Amino acid sequence: MLSLSQSAGYAVLALSALYTDSGKLTMAREIAEKANIPRPYLNKILGRLQEAGLITAKRGQNGGLKLTRPSESISVLEVVKAIDGTNWANRCFLGLPGCSDKHPCPMHSFWLKARPAIEQQLQEMTLDKVRPFAEAGWKFRSKKPDGSFPVT
Repeated sequence: MLSLSQSAGYAVLALSALYTDSGKLTMAREIAEKANIPRPYLNKILGRLQEAGLITAKRGQNGGLKLTRPSESISVLEVVKAIDGTNWANRCFLGLPGCSDKHPCPMHSFWLKARPAIEQQLQEMTLDKVRPFAEAGWKFRSKKPDGSFPVT
């Protein structure tokens, strides 16, 4: 099954949890709770997003995080590249270390053809389009006060 890395998926969820109005800051604790991302893991992801210039952070009592640009101008591809690097799609589809143009795996030619279309879709998909789906999923991922997950 082709999917984004868990870290990239968490990054999309984390960015979707940020307040979209430019004046309000969101605390990392709020993001972790809303998106159900472990805090240590989230902190690493937030660091990469900040290095990539997708978020800014303000420390202190009135601190928090915010997007550096409107959510409709941040593509999922930017997020993936911030987390997994710019060569994320150049890796072997099957994860085989010896796969290359000279020594292709059985899926190599398929991946060479499919990769540009996938990258284009990720470039066109922006955070504002993802947010409603992330929000709908939060109600299923959110823990109840006793720490258990709701049964659906």
